[in-house]
Amino acid sequence: LSSITEMGLLQRSHSYKDKISKGIEPSHGLFAYPVLMAADILLYGAQIVPVGKDQKSHVEMTRDIAQKFNHNYGEIFVIPEPDIQEELAVIPGLDGQKMSKSYDNTIEIFASQEVLKNKVMRIVTDAKAVEEPKDPDSCNLFAIYSLFLDGPGREELRERYLKPGLRYGEVKKELVQVIWNFFEPYREKRDQLLHNPDLVHDIMREGAKKTRLVGMEYLDKARTAVGLNY
Repeated sequence: LSSITEMGLLQRSHSYKDKISKGIEPSHGLFAYPVLMAADILLYGAQIVPVGKDQKSHVEMTRDIAQKFNHNYGEIFVIPEPDIQEELAVIPGLDGQKMSKSYDNTIEIFASQEVLKNKVMRIVTDAKAVEEPKDPDSCNLFAIYSLFLDGPGREELRERYLKPGLRYGEVKKELVQVIWNFFEPYREKRDQLLHNPDLVHDIMREGAKKTRLVGMEYLDKARTAVGLNY
């Protein structure tokens, strides 16, 4: 795939340009990452790829790479489509940017309750006084909290924002408990798996066996198409 991918396509990568603009030193790994992502998608014949809005361009690049390969060598790869849930299109981080380890603005879902509390209390908010109404649509805290609420819950929180008296500190304390409760069954399952590594390895081996069958089918077709079937 690398041999048919144009430099210009990689240079237009939103993720690449975004990280460069933030002073992250460029590397071949960063520059060529879209090709690696394309390989992961195309190897298994994925038709639908669930992504956030910021990753849509990578799926579009995958489509470009697959279409060029198919044009040159025949219809080998499936052309995937992105699947973006608008309410989850971009998960905000503590500072309002996209949540990313690169920006050090993440909330670790398996952290201790104390670490979780410290992270949530760092969520950036404006400096409006308690007696002032707040704007939920521009509030990072509201955006993160909303991820854990259904429609009526979001409307109730919105109404609280629009009325005087809302304290960001109190909302953050609520959010700590909401996040802790939401991920409780996942923490329990994770703990079970951590104490049963043999089961984890068995699951991984079984999954690898299934995916290898699909992956080898596309890999063999691609190798044959380009003359590497020796």
